[in-house]
Amino acid sequence: MMSGPHMPAMPLSLAHSGDTVTVTRVRGGEDLKHHLENLGFVEGSEVHVVASSGSNIIVTIKGARFGLDSKVASHVMTV
Repeated sequence: MMSGPHMPAMPLSLAHSGDTVTVTRVRGGEDLKHHLENLGFVEGSEVHVVASSGSNIIVTIKGARFGLDSKVASHVMTV
């Protein structure tokens, strides 16, 4: 997936298998934002999508692999 300043941010839940995206911000309540930030989902972090299905997404971020529910992934905005 191409990124750049002209690309609008999209939720991580819409990324496809094989995409590498960059986190622009994390939305949601403070608890959720804090949890995701502890996992490495902070502005500027690169996220590689390993697999994506309708309800779950598996990503690699900072050398660790995580499975996220699509509702949680929808709070991570990326380009």
